[in-house]
Amino acid sequence: RAETMLKAALLENLNKLHPTDEKVLLKLTLPTIDNFYKECIDHPNVLRVVALSGGYDRKTANSILARNENVVASFSRALTEGLAVDDTSDEFDQKLDDSIESIY
Repeated sequence: RAETMLKAALLENLNKLHPTDEKVLLKLTLPTIDNFYKECIDHPNVLRVVALSGGYDRKTANSILARNENVVASFSRALTEGLAVDDTSDEFDQKLDDSIESIY
C-alpha cells in the first residue's frame, strides 16, 4: 500500500514538470513487486531511477535488482558488506572488486 501511494504521488508530481526543461533522477528503495516503478522509469521527465538496497543483504538486493528493468543500483551499504577494518589492502581490494562485480 505504501509503495502504491508513493508511486501515485510521484507520477502526479512528475506530470506537473515542464516536459522539456525539468528532468529528475529518482532514488527509491527496491520495490516489493518486480518492475513496479516502470511507469516512472518510462516517464519523459525521468532521466534515471536508482535503487537503494533497502536493508537487504547484497545477494538478495542483487536478485531483486535483476528483476527490475532499467533500474540502476545505488547500494552503498550492500557494496561495503563484508569489508573489515582489519582486512589487508589486498583483501579489501578483492572484497570490494567482488562486491562491485556482483552488483554490476
